[in-house]
Amino acid sequence: MKSKKKKRNSDGRSTTVFSFWEKIAESDLKDMIDYLNETNIKTFQKKRLFKAGIFLLLGIPVFALKPFLPLVFLGLAAAVYYLEYMKVKSKYNVARFQKELVFIKFSKEIYIYLLENKTTIYKAFEKMEERVEEGFLKGALRDLLIDLHERPDDVQPFIDFAQSTSGSDRSKLFMITLYEYHQNSNDETIIYHLGKMTSEQSFMVVDDIIEFKHGKFLNYPMKLTLPVIGVVLVFFISLLVESIMSMQFGGG
Repeated sequence: MKSKKKKRNSDGRSTTVFSFWEKIAESDLKDMIDYLNETNIKTFQKKRLFKAGIFLLLGIPVFALKPFLPLVFLGLAAAVYYLEYMKVKSKYNVARFQKELVFIKFSKEIYIYLLENKTTIYKAFEKMEERVEEGFLKGALRDLLIDLHERPDDVQPFIDFAQSTSGSDRSKLFMITLYEYHQNSNDETIIYHLGKMTSEQSFMVVDDIIEFKHGKFLNYPMKLTLPVIGVVLVFFISLLVESIMSMQFGGG
């Protein structure tokens, strides 16, 4: 079952209908899950709610003993629910970053092919497809070669390749420039422009690597610690409220 559908309004325009599982999810969760392609939004949300629901169920028997103690289990359920989202976001950021590095390597190699061998785009892609190891890049190159054979004058295969291998605006701009060279193979200035773009992207990626590692090692422990701190605070607040209530009723 698809998570969202298209339906027509009375004026004929189509609108997107989101499923229940998307409505209760964070705004970027479905896109990240689709990008990782390990599960779907419905399955993920069901498992996520199940894990959080376990803590809620554990809090029900405790209610008879201490009315405010279930707040701790409510805090644990909220923490588990939030951490499941953060796990997906962390995996998504790592996957995007790794794909960006692969695309930078691809852009350098394709530039060298075009500069040294003066070959066509199609032949350059064929040589690269033969050389690279099995993985998402090899699969994307295969799809690109098929699309180029069927639609040699269409820019969309180049954009689709950028989307599947990196997804960044930089990769799309690079592939569109490759398409321009594909259409104007006698214009060598485009090749040198590609070289300039590759150099600029390499410098940007160095900055991204530093920022990524800095954020990964500093922010991840904090993201894990904050929910735990929240649960502890809820626990102590519940004890405090219970003590105050006991004192009031005891005084009466």
